[in-house]
Amino acid sequence: MYSVLQNKNNIKFKFEKFPYIIIDDALPSDLYEELSSSFPKNEKIIGNNEYKENFAYRYNALNSLRDNEISNQWKEFIKYHTSYGFLEEFYDIFGQSIKKIYKAEKEKLFNENNIGVRFEKPNYFNLDCQFVINTPTSGETKVIEPHLDNPVEFYAALLYMKDKDDNSEGGNLTTYSFKDKPSFYGKSRVRENNVNLIEEIEYKKNRLVMFLNSPYSIHGVTKRSKTNFYRKYINIIGEFNFELFNYRAFLEK
Repeated sequence: MYSVLQNKNNIKFKFEKFPYIIIDDALPSDLYEELSSSFPKNEKIIGNNEYKENFAYRYNALNSLRDNEISNQWKEFIKYHTSYGFLEEFYDIFGQSIKKIYKAEKEKLFNENNIGVRFEKPNYFNLDCQFVINTPTSGETKVIEPHLDNPVEFYAALLYMKDKDDNSEGGNLTTYSFKDKPSFYGKSRVRENNVNLIEEIEYKKNRLVMFLNSPYSIHGVTKRSKTNFYRKYINIIGEFNFELFNYRAFLEK
């Protein structure tokens, strides 16, 4: 089984206003090592884009499933994480939080006939499973400050795939709660003096973090130390074809 949610005995639940889970050893070690060893080359993920230091490059499910250089094992992994079966697993874990935040039952969210791989065609609910790399950095550099994801996004899961020889520090996920009422500036950014740190989650191999997106799902990534290593992970996304909430109503003047 390829699911990043299969190791349910290791799930750590964080189900306050910002619902998320952490699973260490998310995949069986043999499967993880096989996938890690066939992770696409950095050059493929960067493609024809301009190279930038400490920058995120992505290779989406649609491209991967059509690419003869992507291993069959990865394709099976991607197919499952863009399937209705994975959505059912997600709902089994996050269903109560979904009902509390969005007041919606599963049958009103998605079904087998209204989902599909993102960018393949217009769908009511779109799924993606991306290879992601953050390029090396020549000095201590922040990846991203506290922010909110796109309001069309319903959930995101990050499977960290840190290289075994990577001894760099930082690049950890941070989760936050608002000190006061939600307040944003720019493109859904949040000022650090308006949030309290909930947790810093270390970037380490075979660790999964998954969260339900909402106006309270504020997160960021800590500074990375100087390194020649690429920060690698899989980003699993589910999103509607409409916005779930309007964070712009809170934008600071």
